[in-house]
Amino acid sequence: MQQDPTPASKHLILIGGGHAHAIALLMMAMNKPAGVRITLISNLVQTPYSGMLPGLIAGHYSFDQVHIDLGRFCRYAGIDFIEDRVTGIDPLNRTVQCLHHPDFSYDLLSIDTGSTPDLSTIPGATEFTTGVKPVKPLLDYWDALQNRVLQGDDQQDIHIGTVGGGASAVEVMLAMQYKLHKLLSKEQRRTSHLHFHIICGPQQILTGHNNRVKKRYLNVLKQRNIALHTGFRVAQVKQGRVISDTGEVIELDEIIWATSASGAQWPARAGLECSDNGCIRVNDYLQSISHPEIFATGDIADMVNHPRPKAGVFAVRQGAPLLRNLLAALAGQPLIRFRPQQQFLSLISTGDRYAVASRGPFSFAGAWVWRWKDHIDQKFMQRFSDLTQLPDQVPGAQLKIENPDMRCGGCGAKVGHSILNRVLKQLPPPSNDIEIGLNRPDDAAVIAVPPGKLLVQSVDSFRQLVSDDYLFGQIAANHALGDIFAMGAIPQSAQAIVCLPYASDEIVEQRLRHLLLGASKVFTECGIGLIGGHTSEGAELTLGFTINGLAERQQLLTKQGLQPGDRLIITKPLGTGTLFASDMRSQAQGRWISQALQHMLHSNYRASEILTAAGAHACTDITGFGLLGHLHEMLDGSSLGARLWLEKLPVMEGALACLRAGLFSSLHPQNRKFSPVLDNLDEFSGDTLTELLFDPQTAGGLLAAVSSDQADAVVAELQAAGYPEACAIGSIRPEGNGSVTLM
Repeated sequence: MQQDPTPASKHLILIGGGHAHAIALLMMAMNKPAGVRITLISNLVQTPYSGMLPGLIAGHYSFDQVHIDLGRFCRYAGIDFIEDRVTGIDPLNRTVQCLHHPDFSYDLLSIDTGSTPDLSTIPGATEFTTGVKPVKPLLDYWDALQNRVLQGDDQQDIHIGTVGGGASAVEVMLAMQYKLHKLLSKEQRRTSHLHFHIICGPQQILTGHNNRVKKRYLNVLKQRNIALHTGFRVAQVKQGRVISDTGEVIELDEIIWATSASGAQWPARAGLECSDNGCIRVNDYLQSISHPEIFATGDIADMVNHPRPKAGVFAVRQGAPLLRNLLAALAGQPLIRFRPQQQFLSLISTGDRYAVASRGPFSFAGAWVWRWKDHIDQKFMQRFSDLTQLPDQVPGAQLKIENPDMRCGGCGAKVGHSILNRVLKQLPPPSNDIEIGLNRPDDAAVIAVPPGKLLVQSVDSFRQLVSDDYLFGQIAANHALGDIFAMGAIPQSAQAIVCLPYASDEIVEQRLRHLLLGASKVFTECGIGLIGGHTSEGAELTLGFTINGLAERQQLLTKQGLQPGDRLIITKPLGTGTLFASDMRSQAQGRWISQALQHMLHSNYRASEILTAAGAHACTDITGFGLLGHLHEMLDGSSLGARLWLEKLPVMEGALACLRAGLFSSLHPQNRKFSPVLDNLDEFSGDTLTELLFDPQTAGGLLAAVSSDQADAVVAELQAAGYPEACAIGSIRPEGNGSVTLM
């Protein structure tokens, strides 16, 4: 008998996708520690590289060029990725709390969440300014500002200013001026109505740099007609103005806040010793001085023995020593001291492709310095973007270690009784005519079926496709419910079928809890609960559900029931198959996967109610066979045909790019067996949208046939109910013998 992998025994959680964590993860991907489950929690699936942010604002780079794709990288590295915002930690119980997930347990924790300008200390700053961090709100604001300027009146003066005199304030203002002038000049419009200001509390800008650097930038600001207000300490912000502590006023239409930054509040609330600015105080090993099982790095950390400015270069340099000490702590070995460098090379851009370099007392500048900076930045980012597929990229594969113990494969290889009981006690109780279920555990569940009702039953199970167990539980539940909703039935109960990868009891319990709580979230929204199921251990995680539903005979929807003239309505966009096939190959952008997950998390419950109330003639859910395969099932055996309006198909972002690259799901070639159904496929040779017809879906939308006179109203109602991409994609014709014509 072949032995199975030894369980993972420890859980390392990294909070935040800062520069130090990015470097540590990059190195960890090449040599993952044995027997350790690694999880990265970040509220951003694509995290910005601060060194290239001014270049993005100036228009020199695209969004993807300056963002590290954490989702794609974690898939490549075999690391679990959780997209969520951390709201707190409990060092006593060693748990992490998130906004949209159950708690995570850890053995070792590392924090690299960066810092943001503290707007709360100045009255009005929160209401009337935009901080340079977090970056996403800044970029959203910047997009809106460009539109306002382009659509505005050139005769109306616009005053734009930054509060802060550091490198970030100067770079952002110069980049904004450069881009706005370029945009207006391209349209042959004047730029003299735009006025730019830098408001600095100290008597000089760039206080952390030598006098040569300051002099160069003073000359640049003068040449670019940017007003510099030094010695202006903002005490209050009002709509359209900043007011100093001496009562002086500067009128500003747009205000960007770029003063010194502070850390999040939750580390201090958790009892970690922090500086006045909210940053975690760490020792020479990058450990919290009050909680040695917690490490911190980057801008969120203050080294008590070696204070340094908050600069990206220090964070990047901390990545390797952080990883060394995390691995040493996991292995129970001595830690190694880290001493940051005293001086560092600083490369500050001026918006146009020009930059100033400084190190200690030295400084030089020119277009060649910008090209040098660009080369350094691009090389850094290339380490994350040039990914190749590693073997065994199955969630949990990183847990394999040598000399595995024998795991029992008999008795269903069940999860331990105590683990199961603890998890089940946290689930909401079932309802709806359940005589015996988890409320009264027995050998089987007992369900009372009301008189006159039909019992509708379906089962679905599949392998894990995302490393986030809580989201996977929700997706699997939505996927399993799809068949019930497609038949116009009301869900009544669910039973789970779970296979968990081998791991320590603590890790198995957490994973099972997240899976079932995720599923229960979906079931609770449908008014049902879990009434039983089966758990086991195996080489990989799989999850499925048997769903019971009830339906009135006269309201039951089936695949057969199409009528000539019916409109075909789809409730969700297509593309999950190719997107997740691309993700497995580290080729999909993280934001594509994040958006696809939101579609998969969207229940078909309300859509089913709308379609049933509208008297839909036929319905099915679009899953493994793809749109064409499921449409073929609806037409099979009839004399009817269908027209599909190819250009009307709703498509998930990134799906067409993945299909053009030939990144197909493993089921895609099998689904092509339905191509003979298409009677004019040759006319659309080379159109990527035709490949979308064969793309298998997970937790896909409903495909329904509705009478033509109701179709527009049904689509409008679906869109108003939260299915914004619901639309009519075709019609049923009276002849065709099951064929489909593309139009």
